[in-house]
Amino acid sequence: MNIQSRGAVERIERCRLVVGARRWTYAEEHRAEIDAHWARRAAENPRFFNGRIHLLAEERSGAGSLEGELLVTDFKSYLYWRDAGFADRSVRDAFGSALIRSADGHVLLGRQRDGNINAGLVYLPGGFIDGRDVGPDGLVDLAGSVLREVAEETGLAADDVTVQPGYWVTRTGHLVSIAVEVVSRHSSSELAGRVESYIASDPNSELTGIVMVRRKADIEGLPMPPFAPLLLEALLNSS
Repeated sequence: MNIQSRGAVERIERCRLVVGARRWTYAEEHRAEIDAHWARRAAENPRFFNGRIHLLAEERSGAGSLEGELLVTDFKSYLYWRDAGFADRSVRDAFGSALIRSADGHVLLGRQRDGNINAGLVYLPGGFIDGRDVGPDGLVDLAGSVLREVAEETGLAADDVTVQPGYWVTRTGHLVSIAVEVVSRHSSSELAGRVESYIASDPNSELTGIVMVRRKADIEGLPMPPFAPLLLEALLNSS
């Protein structure tokens, strides 16, 4: 099965996301079910937090750009939608991802700790767009969102990496990953050591470890969310 049949990866130059006033009808219509589902899931996993997140309600793309309108919801509504098989197709899960490259061309991936929504999976550091990423005018600072997630998950600060222009957009099923490429001045071994030390110093770290990849063969057999191998295959093919 080729990349095209599983999803699509696109390199774009511009991305503009704005939070609108649209309401999520699906969540409003299923509020009782969502509350009951949340009570059960939160009891099963005390690490879950019902914070504010954003979903992609409308998008326009073309000529090397992506424009989208986001709606505001909460994590428990998202979790119900996810566990119900993404029954409402009017929205998509759009999020920022970090393509962290070492100075010698490796890509750093993280393995998520138990208790998180992608527990056990190997993926690109990143996560939901939340309120901290939205300006007073409703515009999303996507690069800022990605750098915040990088700092939280790996300990790498903004001055540890150089943000590259453009974005990698990967669409598969309900997922829209918008990846920002950042380059470290450190070699792969130095970068791995820094991040592993950070993870070891924090017993509540979201990650349990990292994986460094350089070739397509390096990702074979890794448990990954569906967007990640598509993006990495496209990226490593272009290297």
